[in-house]
Formats: sequence, C-alpha cells, structure tokens
Amino acid sequence: DEVNGTTVYAEDSRDNDGYFAQYLGEVGRHDWQLSLRREDNEQFGQHDTGNIGYGYALTDWLRGTISYGTAFKAPTFNELYFPDYGNPELDAETSESLEVGLAGQHGWGHWAVNAYRTVVDDLIAYDASISAPANVQEARIRGVELVLGSQLLGWDWNANYSLLEPENRSAGANRGNELARRAKQLFNLDLDRRLGAFSVGASLHAEGQRYDDLANTRELSGYATLDLRGEYRITPEWRLQARVANLLDADYETAEGYNQPGQAAYLTVRYQAL
Repeated sequence: DEVNGTTVYAEDSRDNDGYFAQYLGEVGRHDWQLSLRREDNEQFGQHDTGNIGYGYALTDWLRGTISYGTAFKAPTFNELYFPDYGNPELDAETSESLEVGLAGQHGWGHWAVNAYRTVVDDLIAYDASISAPANVQEARIRGVELVLGSQLLGWDWNANYSLLEPENRSAGANRGNELARRAKQLFNLDLDRRLGAFSVGASLHAEGQRYDDLANTRELSGYATLDLRGEYRITPEWRLQARVANLLDADYETAEGYNQPGQAAYLTVRYQAL
C-alpha cells in the first residue's frame, strides 16, 4: 500500500501479503461455501479470517441460507497520519458476523428477508471530541433487509429496505448510543424498461437521519436522491448512455461540513467487443 502527493505523511507505505482459498460445493438441494484468508500486514501483523455459508432449497421456489464470517480491516493512511486529522494510535478493526436469510422465486417476481448481527472490536469511527478518528472498543450492528422485485406494465422494479441498529457497546458515557455517521434506515427503488433499441430507468435512494458524533449531540437530517438514466444501442457493440444524478439537486450531508454532490449530468459512448 502506498500514498503520495503534496501532503507529507509520517508513514507512506506498507507491505500487505494476502493468501485466499475458497471451496464451493453443491449436492441435491444443499449448497455451501467455505473460505479462508491469511493476511500479513507489515504494520498491524498477521490475521486469519474466514467464512462458512450453507444454503438449502426447501422447495423449488423457496431457499434458506445461513452464514458466519470474520473480518479484519487496517486503518487507512489518512486515518492514521493526515495532518490535523489522523490518529497514529489507531488499532485495526476485527469483526464477527452471523446472517440468516429466506428467499423466494415465483412467476410474479422474487423476494428475500435477511437478518444479520455483526460485532466489531476497535471499530474505526470519527470522534468529534478529538476531531479525529478513534477506536470504538466494541460495536454491535443488527439489521434486517427486505427485498422485493417484480414487473408491472412492462417495467421491471426492484426495491430493498434496511432497518439497522448500529450501537456503541463500549463501557463509558457513550454506551448505548448510535454509532456515528450510520443511518438506521435505508431504502432503494429501481425502475427499468426496454423499448427496442432504447432502455430507460430511474433510481430512488433514501437514508434516514444519523448522528455525526459518538456522543449523539449533532444530528444530520435524512435525505433522498433521484437518478435518471437512458441508453441507446446503436449497434450490438456500440451504446450511447446518458445519466442525470441527483435530479432534484438535494442538498445533504453524510458528515457534518461536507456537502455531497449536487445535480450532475453524464454522457457516455461505450464500445464492447462481442
């Protein structure tokens, strides 16, 4: 890993060696996934992580899943050393996650319900009291995700809604508070339709309110954005694509003092060999 530019960092490079193996299997109505990873980070040492997942087709249209996994995340150079912001005392994050799900595939469409629980040790989060990133000794994130999709009047639509409980579980004054800069509710809706050589679509994205600080004293309002897109297939290889992001020019922040992009338009010519 390297970082370079006009800013001088106390450390600007580190070696990171990773080894990864994965096994996928399927027999009848059963399927599974096993994975292991060994990461040797020059700065934060050696860490072994992995994942085990199992799925079972209860019927031809209904499938259940369960998985467990661990993870490791090293702080970035900005989080460690950026002048007047970085915290060189940061430790790496480690976490454990458990997820269960149920999904259905029908003639009218598809749906899924997933529930998960993640426990993170030394979560890296912004601490307004020191104006720098800090480690949250223990954090717990519980959530439920609902997925639904179908077709109506020639339009394909897909929606998902997530309800989260991001909680600080560390000892001290902030125990029980919401984790900083994490919304408790998220919603996405995609609409798409193809009309011969043309295709059009729209995406709605919404997030609920969040707090900017670990003490939960500075609240950031929720927001919603709407994107439009279109495509014309000139030939099988050539496509002309257009997109308008944040069509309604919503003014919002996910971190206090940092406005997110306003309305923007993009035009793309794409070539893909067949």
